[in-house]
Amino acid sequence: MSSLKDALHKYKQRITTTISPSPAADGSAPAPKTGRTGWLETSTHDSVLSDFTRFLEKGSPKGESPIFNKKEQKTLKKIFTTHANLDNSWTQQSLESYLITQVPQDGDFKALLTTSLPSLWTLATYFSHFPFNAAVSTPITSLTFPAFTRAIAFLSGRHYLMFTAWGHQDNDLNRTTDQPVLEYIFRALATPRQAEQKITSSTQREDAQASLQRDILDVLSVAQPFRDRNTKALNRTELTPAADRLSPPAPPELSDLSIPTTSVLVPLLDLSIALLQETSEFDATPFPRTLKAKLETARAEVQGEDEVSSDSYAKLLDSDEWEENHNSVYTLYDSIAVLFNTFPNPESLKTGKTVNWVSGEEEPLYLGSLRSLGSTWT
Repeated sequence: MSSLKDALHKYKQRITTTISPSPAADGSAPAPKTGRTGWLETSTHDSVLSDFTRFLEKGSPKGESPIFNKKEQKTLKKIFTTHANLDNSWTQQSLESYLITQVPQDGDFKALLTTSLPSLWTLATYFSHFPFNAAVSTPITSLTFPAFTRAIAFLSGRHYLMFTAWGHQDNDLNRTTDQPVLEYIFRALATPRQAEQKITSSTQREDAQASLQRDILDVLSVAQPFRDRNTKALNRTELTPAADRLSPPAPPELSDLSIPTTSVLVPLLDLSIALLQETSEFDATPFPRTLKAKLETARAEVQGEDEVSSDSYAKLLDSDEWEENHNSVYTLYDSIAVLFNTFPNPESLKTGKTVNWVSGEEEPLYLGSLRSLGSTWT
């Protein structure tokens, strides 16, 4: 019994030494902090994103699986390398050169892709640096492979797998639905409104800052380092000081932003409608056609408008069906996921086949297979 106690005591000392400051050799000052304590106090935006990428590729010792399996990771790397520039990075032209090989090879479809490409590139760069890119931010002109990986994970429909902390709910935002994702899409595509901006109150600024901190906490929750499976995960309270330190300035209020209609939203809607028409050839469920009709209605309503406010965007594209339909809703995000699913599953739009992200087995392409919320639908 005593030997067991000694072993437990030594293990506790080893853990404490790893995550706590230790005195310098002369006893005059503490040595630099290491382990998780050092990570919390010295991590930067870049280092957290690097840790986040590692989680997407390897999972965590606590049992969370990686977002991409090994075969998919090899596929992503091959695609990235094939279309990369000489400096081993991706630009908007790289994105175009890949996607043009995936869409149906007719002139109309290629024209739709070309017109919507700036919007697609904006989405990719936004989610490659989430959550540290408070919109409206400086445009990103190139992507490294880790940034590319983060963007594809988000846009291919696997966002819920990326944030295991999304299982909890906030009073002002149901995080078990796509509601936050659609807000991010709006922010990614938006610019300051042409109309006179309203005066933002201190309470509204605080709410925006709290929302940003919440997103950072989600990333920190899965990016935090572990010693092994027996190490207790840091909770949100313990991670909050790091989230406070890492938070950039609060993003603008949604009411101060709008999406340019002609140059940004309409091209994306046109491409999405065409993608859903293509998907309906393989997906026997009524959802591609239902969503296609919804997006066609949205396009008709915004046509002729200079900009779309967040309220109009929510009414046209998001709907208010979240809780009453138990998450069984389809949105603009689905059509985007159809396109970005071609990165881990090349040719899926041509063959009508995809690989289930849970079982790893090939199955017919349908909207439900592209969404990590699929298992929660009724």
